[in-house]
Amino acid sequence: MLALLRTGETRMIKRFVAVGVLLAVSQVPAVASPNSPAPEEVTDAIGHLGPVPIPADNPMTEAKVKLGKRMFEDAALSGDGSVSCESCHLPNHGFAVPQKLGPAYPSKAERRNSPTLVNVAYNLPLIWDGRAGALDKQPLGSMGNVLHMNNNHDLMIETMKTDPSYVLAFEDAFGDGEITKERIGKAIGSFERTLVFDDSPLDAYMRGDRNALSDAEKRGLTIFMGKGNCVVCHNGPNLSDNNFYNLGVPDAHVTSEPAVMASIRFDAKRNGYEGWADLSEDPGRAQITKDTTDFGAFRTMGLRNIAQTAPYMHNGAFETLEEVVRFYAAGGGDHANKTPLMQPFEVSEQEVDDLVAFLNALTGTQRQPEYAR
Repeated sequence: MLALLRTGETRMIKRFVAVGVLLAVSQVPAVASPNSPAPEEVTDAIGHLGPVPIPADNPMTEAKVKLGKRMFEDAALSGDGSVSCESCHLPNHGFAVPQKLGPAYPSKAERRNSPTLVNVAYNLPLIWDGRAGALDKQPLGSMGNVLHMNNNHDLMIETMKTDPSYVLAFEDAFGDGEITKERIGKAIGSFERTLVFDDSPLDAYMRGDRNALSDAEKRGLTIFMGKGNCVVCHNGPNLSDNNFYNLGVPDAHVTSEPAVMASIRFDAKRNGYEGWADLSEDPGRAQITKDTTDFGAFRTMGLRNIAQTAPYMHNGAFETLEEVVRFYAAGGGDHANKTPLMQPFEVSEQEVDDLVAFLNALTGTQRQPEYAR
């Protein structure tokens, strides 16, 4: 069976076997919160966020972060001056947006939900389909993307040069006022590395405070690490394995919208995906890898601050965490390419509430330097 699976799925099944003892310990009745996994057991499977990964060629400085924040918020860097990075990543909505699909450049249609930027520094690769492999390069992709900010990089830079305050800001950040694509990416990447959230109730619990989680949250944790098998894919400090899976997520009426379907086919075409003209759904990871076993697969999103980032899934199919829990408990949806890791498990109404309570306990505040706020 393993030979038929993608590499990521094989690795996750092996991990599932490796943590079998931990899961067995966690498989206790949902009402028995005192028997929830001990903090050290949770730390073994999830763990604490370590230092922010910082590239050797892009050290963090206050001036660089301030410049990155300014550009992140500046709609003037889009083709018509109406769209900024922040338009799709709202700070007051977990650095995502409350709409099913993200905002698009005027007259265009977005085809996916805006992914959160919470702890984005710990995510590689980036984007739902993993097309971006470096945080310092991804912003330029969105700025030049006709569906997003639709700007020409060279024209954008020449325009920025006419603003003395931008020239001075680049001088403060890089030692001289030269404005380049590489420096733009490095500055925005530096700002995004400050979007760190690591002080949730779960973090306090892992540090040994057994009272940091309520009884309901502890019961939810037990299911998360036990019969729900959530931890098989949602593991590590950011609660994501950064792999790609087809879960059988329902269409949510996305492909019935002609403009959205046009964007899906266009994006697949420009990524060299054969058969783009006949697509009736988003090919997901397959349009990047050209591997048919990746069709409809999307990256496992981290769960930190998930309570703030509704709606959920790559197409915004679910409005609430309760809907998400019920979807997973049912073993996902129907799709010929659905991962075998999606298996149904029985849950009571109380257990659904407990799992949602645990997911709410993953929300923390930002460990961000004051100058980046």
